[in-house]
Amino acid sequence: MNKLSYYIIGIIGVLIILTNCKKDDDLADVNSGIATKHPTPVWEGNWLAGDPSVIRVDNKLLMYYTSLIITGDGDGDNPDNLQIVISVAESSDGIDWDFAKSLYYGESVTLENDTSSWDKILETAFVKKIDNEYFMYYTGYSEGVDGVNNIVANGKIGVAKSPDGLVFERFLDDPILLPDSDVDIDGLFSPSVIKHDSTYYMIYAGWALANQGYGLFGATSNDGLNWQKGEQLLISNSEVGWSLDNPREAELVKAPDGIFYLFFTSDIGNNNSSIGLARSENPFGPWEVYSKPIISKTYDWEESGLIAPAVLIENNKIRVWYMAEINSFSNFYIGYAEIEYPIDW
Repeated sequence: MNKLSYYIIGIIGVLIILTNCKKDDDLADVNSGIATKHPTPVWEGNWLAGDPSVIRVDNKLLMYYTSLIITGDGDGDNPDNLQIVISVAESSDGIDWDFAKSLYYGESVTLENDTSSWDKILETAFVKKIDNEYFMYYTGYSEGVDGVNNIVANGKIGVAKSPDGLVFERFLDDPILLPDSDVDIDGLFSPSVIKHDSTYYMIYAGWALANQGYGLFGATSNDGLNWQKGEQLLISNSEVGWSLDNPREAELVKAPDGIFYLFFTSDIGNNNSSIGLARSENPFGPWEVYSKPIISKTYDWEESGLIAPAVLIENNKIRVWYMAEINSFSNFYIGYAEIEYPIDW
């Protein structure tokens, strides 16, 4: 979903916030679904932070997130100065984060946007280590919101790579996936990639406003660069039960027991999204869906719901970082929750 276009519309409100959230050291004694949540955001970036992707590199964690820089004369009122990029933070415990590299216009930018290309605006990156390099699959688009009919902004999926996970560069001029089918004609967002046997599997959110609205779809690849899309909806709201609409923004994880877990965003009410869970023996399902959301809003800073989970399973814990939004995308934070593993299904 083109969340940051909403942000551009409401930029004035965003620039005066992010001053009221102090971290606590421990998880709160608050249960949301089957998760235990941290009581405050764990990362806010400089101006905002959303759409996390988290990987472990030796004894530290790296988090990639959608962020904002204000270039030019630093005037946030000038839309030409607002650049939406991908940044990176680091942590030893997943709760206390800091910028992972030197700051650029106040942010730890890991992939810059290209103001003259198809990826003028960046968001929803997913990072995976393949052999000895880090690959970033990201969403790019050239324009923000221009009326309701263009709200998803024709998002495309591109790829960049890095030797160290800190500085990424494009090595392909064109996107690797385009909005060119009936199920995603209005945009592709939020890629999640795993490798199973010798095949790469990608799940992404596809938008087709005249058809299903949005939904989760799949693509496969032999090398992680050349992809073949499928057009079958991978999971529907009728399968979820508690969801008003088809699931969207998801992360696919292969657990230590060999089962594939799908952590997804779905709506339980108007302007109220939660994180759901499904499992399968196959990367693209069919799915057995957990009967209720596993993480739902409980705090004021989660006012409009939870979106875009990033997941690691380690030390008998499912660790989930997620984007929390306030006032219909006028501000973003990254929250954190834990679930005991294996899950008592």
